[in-house]
Amino acid sequence: MLSKALVGAAIAACVPGAFGFAPAGVSLMKTRSLSLRGPRMAGEKVGNVNEIPPGERKITKVGDQDVMVVNHKGTVYALSPKCPHLGLPMKTGEISDDGPCIKCKFHGSKFKLDDGKCVEWSTGVLGIPGTQALGGFIGNVGGAKNSPATVFAVEVDAEGGIIVDTSKTGRSGVAA
Repeated sequence: MLSKALVGAAIAACVPGAFGFAPAGVSLMKTRSLSLRGPRMAGEKVGNVNEIPPGERKITKVGDQDVMVVNHKGTVYALSPKCPHLGLPMKTGEISDDGPCIKCKFHGSKFKLDDGKCVEWSTGVLGIPGTQALGGFIGNVGGAKNSPATVFAVEVDAEGGIIVDTSKTGRSGVAA
């Protein structure tokens, strides 16, 4: 039989969460399709989903790593803001629904936001029509052909905080 003091201590150790109660020190996290109740992902809070509305992006730092956080139609992604080809900035790159993807405005390479996979490599120069051959030549300079963009693990906590873990690469994207 549990004593009243033990039950009281157990209740006091709990904090309200988004879907019930969780022990102190444990946050309730939501991912794309399920809710996790466990320790928060290692990483750093880089902002809140209400600071980056759908269609917007933000450049921030996690440790010494530059990170671009993108909110595309309510799904949050985190990736390196530099194109893997020549290291040029992708902050103003066009984001399309096919993938979804981000396109480097300098040479047209296109990368999936969720896994960084290159779906088009160096299709031109600065979006200028008729520069496809030059784009193909430039595509052979710099990073290895079809190199993926670096994407980082991202989670949104119960309060809407965006947490990015730059030690985990290869998959990104979580519903906001």
